[in-house]
Amino acid sequence: MRLFGQESPRSFLNNIISTADTVARSRAIEKIYLQTDKPNYEAGDTIWFKGYLLEEPSLHAAGKSGVLYVEIANDSNRVMKRVMLPLFAGLAFGNITLNEEEIPQGGYFLRAYTNWMRNFGESYVFKKHLYIGNTAYNDWLVNYKASTQKSADKEKVQLNLRVTKFDTFPVGVREMQLRLTDGKRTLLKNNMSTDLDGTIVANFDLSEKANAANLSLVMQDLRKGEEKRRLMMPLILNRPDRIDLQFMPEGGELVGGLPARIAFKALNEDGYGINISGKVYNSKQQEVSAFTATHKGMGVFNLLPQWGEVYSAKIKLPDGSFKTFLLPVVKNSGITLQVNNSLNAGSVEALLNATPDIIAAGNIYYLLGQAHGLITYGASLHFKNGGVKMQINKSLFPDGVIRFLLIGADKKIFNERKVFIDHNDNLKISINSNKAAYVQRDSVALDIEVKGVNGTPVQGSFSLAVTDNAQVKTDSLANNSIRGYMLLTSELKGTIEEPGYYEEAENEESKWIHLDQLLLTQGWVGYDWKELWPSSTSAGYAAEKQFLITGHVTNMFNKPVANSGITLYSKKPLIITDTVTNKQGEFVFKDIVPGDTAVFFIQARNKKGKSFNVGIEMDEFKPPVFAAVNDRTKPWFLNIDTDNMLRVKKQISLKDEMAKITGGNVLKEVVIKNKRIIKDSKNLNGPGEADVIIDEEALQKAGRTSLGDLITKNVKGFNLYTDKTGLSYYRLNTMTLHLIIDGMDIEFFKPDVLSPYLYFKEYFDYYDAEEIKGIEVMKSMRNTFSYTHQYIKNPMAEPDENAFIEITTRGGRGPFVKKAVGTYVYRPMPFSMPIQFYTPKYKPASTPDMTDIRSTIHWAPHIVTDKEGKARVSFYTADNPGSYTYIIEGTDLEGNFGVRRGTLAVKKSNLNQ
Repeated sequence: MRLFGQESPRSFLNNIISTADTVARSRAIEKIYLQTDKPNYEAGDTIWFKGYLLEEPSLHAAGKSGVLYVEIANDSNRVMKRVMLPLFAGLAFGNITLNEEEIPQGGYFLRAYTNWMRNFGESYVFKKHLYIGNTAYNDWLVNYKASTQKSADKEKVQLNLRVTKFDTFPVGVREMQLRLTDGKRTLLKNNMSTDLDGTIVANFDLSEKANAANLSLVMQDLRKGEEKRRLMMPLILNRPDRIDLQFMPEGGELVGGLPARIAFKALNEDGYGINISGKVYNSKQQEVSAFTATHKGMGVFNLLPQWGEVYSAKIKLPDGSFKTFLLPVVKNSGITLQVNNSLNAGSVEALLNATPDIIAAGNIYYLLGQAHGLITYGASLHFKNGGVKMQINKSLFPDGVIRFLLIGADKKIFNERKVFIDHNDNLKISINSNKAAYVQRDSVALDIEVKGVNGTPVQGSFSLAVTDNAQVKTDSLANNSIRGYMLLTSELKGTIEEPGYYEEAENEESKWIHLDQLLLTQGWVGYDWKELWPSSTSAGYAAEKQFLITGHVTNMFNKPVANSGITLYSKKPLIITDTVTNKQGEFVFKDIVPGDTAVFFIQARNKKGKSFNVGIEMDEFKPPVFAAVNDRTKPWFLNIDTDNMLRVKKQISLKDEMAKITGGNVLKEVVIKNKRIIKDSKNLNGPGEADVIIDEEALQKAGRTSLGDLITKNVKGFNLYTDKTGLSYYRLNTMTLHLIIDGMDIEFFKPDVLSPYLYFKEYFDYYDAEEIKGIEVMKSMRNTFSYTHQYIKNPMAEPDENAFIEITTRGGRGPFVKKAVGTYVYRPMPFSMPIQFYTPKYKPASTPDMTDIRSTIHWAPHIVTDKEGKARVSFYTADNPGSYTYIIEGTDLEGNFGVRRGTLAVKKSNLNQ
């Protein structure tokens, strides 16, 4: 073995280290972590969060990006809400209100990313699963069992459901609609009634083509007035014969004649690990090894593969049958890499072996240790004397996942192995409360102190959430912390079950072993090896240092217009500013913060100061479309356990108690609906006389949505119809559709050679919401009569045969006027500016009356420790006695992280006795 001291390998390694440093810094990967105030929510709640954006290799505050995107998507991957937030020194604070009309009960994903992060794939996008419940419309609990029986090319499934109330009283003799889908097709849709015991038995066939991993069951209460009682839940079969078992040789491949350590992971049909055991056989069906999963379906076993052999594994299923899986193919030539990373050892041990042909060749290889993109260890080696054993000091690496790579002189990767290094040097957070116990509506003061591993004070940024244990379950195993996410799970593929389990691994031998198995399985990337460095360092998505309004100006020949004067106007906030285009016709407006209803009017002028013969095209943010994640998390009401049952009962009892105290006389909002009037409309029936009206307020929210999409979304019955002759045209239900723009029938201008469908589609695609003041739909006889008389020349035409859509444009000049030249109405996604979490302030003599039943007691996203590492947080307890959990986490923004959990006791106040 030759190390850095020798010239030839040293020169090569210096080149590698220099290149790695350049790539790591020029293409610095950003990581975003969101701490939320609690793990799950109720409809009408607000999600409070703080974002920490850090960049490799140092994990300091990210400097490239100043704009963060946060969105909520449902389990079908439809984005329900998206907000844009400013980042200051890598930090962002925000909140999202969960309006139950916009975001109904169900499972959702909270995602966060920057534009720059999109260059590195979805694995770096922050994702957190949330369940949003609605106990106001659901006091039912559902238990189900599903059994299957194979029959020819399909399976017969029997589904036994039992519906009860929280007091376990059955929901009996109740008509329900059951609908079962697999995401693409409906497998079952029946109206059924529960029996006296609240039970329903449903049978259906599950074909081989059905996606059993995405089965979803919807139960709808069919009683009048109970339309909102609609429960959606995953249907998980977990058929034993559908267990998936994968084998991953350490270092990448099985090589004949070389000892192998093989990791495996077994997954149930729901995508979660299942602990199994089995045996490995050669082609002669001789047992050569055995294996047993030890944690979440993961485990490791040893094997000495032989040249030309084919190995298989068998596991025994509950019905006594066996299922067989093939192991990876055995290579005739290659190198193996094993790394031993003992918990308390000061070094890791690397064992390398090679086949005789590689030994005979006598080539030099290089073992590299890569941390956060940088090469922090390098050594050269050869196999002239057989296998190689190397001891590598852990002090060479920072905390986190380390990639050990074996490469050749051509920089191609032969082997890879990930290990986790933990120096146990995380920030130490201590919290001292001003009282040993509190009472209702009591004043709480928490003194926070943060120190480094050597006891020195630490200045940093932290966030604190305090929640009521009776209403919120804070599971430290199920959720990541900032340290666990930044150092471990963000480096791995797939869903990590109970990521919090691994965060205390440095204190427990079994957890450390399980952590290594996690890296051997979900950190195994042998199937995705590429060259050491990307062939190109260019980025497809630019880092957004700040919010910019950018675009370019072209003339009638689509050529850029240089030195064009550009003026930007805004009423809210009040802005009047201007600039000029560069040689490429590009313009930029900086230092503008868009508000919630920001509208910018942009005007371009040519060299002569005129707005004609020039056009504006904006560079608008195009949101990414992420792959759907099949998360099969059970909703709270399904097969509920005792702890969650008590928690939900408590939530309901608190709300009932508050309703009794207030008498239920909560003033409901009274909405007086006036006629919506479209200014400058040519409506023949008079202002506001239409069956459907899309006014300017709704159009402002629609942004650049096309006219066709607006009608599709807002007008029921809009469809495309093809008659017997093959002619296609648009209809409204069964009525022929006519499009009137600024009082002019577009069909008057239609060329005979163009089909009605293509002609109408030109207009549907051409106009967008920014150019339209209003849309009015006339489909009832009362509203179509005047239009039929005016526009339909057939005297035999009936009012119920034709429907009309009246479009009022901003230009107001009819269908033959193209888009406004030289002007542009720009409605960007607004910045979601941070607002302060509201917590009441009580006087010492304030009497608890159970009207304050906050589940999130306090949320403090902006805790900054001073030079002594200290900070203080103050708030008041609520009316519900019991215990609170606090979670504080954060970073010094220099690569170090701290997390602390604790509880506060709250007793009944003497004033309430």
